[in-house]
Amino acid sequence: MNPKDINLEALLEITEDNLNIVEYFSSDSISCNLNGECKLKPVLNDALNSFKLKLKLKLSEYTLADII
Repeated sequence: MNPKDINLEALLEITEDNLNIVEYFSSDSISCNLNGECKLKPVLNDALNSFKLKLKLKLSEYTLADII
């Protein structure tokens, strides 16, 4: 396959199941003593979701050929 035919956003979708940079962002995380009562987690999740959206939009502009 030609690198110019491989979109970086599509590549990210295939290779990464999530962008949780720390366990705290995982919905499965139970290590936090404040689970269920934490007011920080929704704020951080909102910021992470905004970042993911911007990242996907930007990556869709590039192909693998652009970075190799």
